[in-house]
Amino acid sequence: MLTANYNVHYHTACDRMDFVVKSLTERPSRALQLAADAGGERAVQAMFDAVMDRGYRPVLVQALNSPALPQWVREKLETFLYGNRRPAAALLCKQLH
Repeated sequence: MLTANYNVHYHTACDRMDFVVKSLTERPSRALQLAADAGGERAVQAMFDAVMDRGYRPVLVQALNSPALPQWVREKLETFLYGNRRPAAALLCKQLH
């Protein structure tokens, strides 16, 4: 059942990719809230996967700048984009001599 739910949301996002990308660009918090309302965490993950699979990673990166994103969505998106490590500036990662 969970996989079927994910697949429905994934294919819906793919079928409406132009709208999804435009929504994520203009009002990312609203677009992600609508996905969450429609199917919870699975729908949000399906949207992330569909957008990434279609080559729109920059749209997801830009969505992180939205101050209205729910915290759980922000954490899920950061983990999706960057793994468990948060991105850090190269100067902060380099050891000083």
